[in-house]
Amino acid sequence: MNHNNIEKIYLFLFSFIPISIVLGPAISLINIITISFVFLVFTIRTLELKFLRNSSFLLLILIYFYLIFNSFISIDFEMGMNRNFGFIRFILLFLATNYFFLYFKKSTTVYKIWFLAIFVIIIDSFVEFFFGRNILGYGELYGDRIVSFFKDEPIVGAYLNGFILILSGYIFDKFFEKKLIFKILALSLILIFIICVIFTGERSNMIKIVIGLFIFFLFKSSFKSHE
Repeated sequence: MNHNNIEKIYLFLFSFIPISIVLGPAISLINIITISFVFLVFTIRTLELKFLRNSSFLLLILIYFYLIFNSFISIDFEMGMNRNFGFIRFILLFLATNYFFLYFKKSTTVYKIWFLAIFVIIIDSFVEFFFGRNILGYGELYGDRIVSFFKDEPIVGAYLNGFILILSGYIFDKFFEKKLIFKILALSLILIFIICVIFTGERSNMIKIVIGLFIFFLFKSSFKSHE
């Protein structure tokens, strides 16, 4: 499995993340496990072990061992172990994500695909907000809550929150240091994100995005492109 092949596989798997979440938890989980598995295979075959010196990785490992230890002393060992043991996939996903976005040239393609997928969700959410149904006819059962393509789950706000800060960083990196028109475009896109989250009716996610973007704008001057 050479570098070019692994890049193509990663490109597909990471690009598929927003769609896999919409398709359901099982598809999303399979995608995450596949990313983790590919990363392990690639790491073993190439002996790329730079991540072992990453302080974030070491912290996650400590948290993982704490969770495993906590399972042994919990009242319901089986439930605790099943839940906590699975945390390893998030550690592997974190490592794979860092490796892909830092060392592969085509990682910016993923941002573009994510942006397109998220923008489709946003447009569909606006359609549902103003007309009572999304473009597939979902939404009537939840009143003021937006479901979009999730059909029977009003989780659009949480879904958007999972991507908005990443995409905001990408938008600022590409557009904000250019002409005034691009700065206005960048701020307008982020404002559309915020309005859509507000329209979903999910109060906790509205609070999260306000706090998250406040921190983002506070430290945005420290963000640097890795390209």
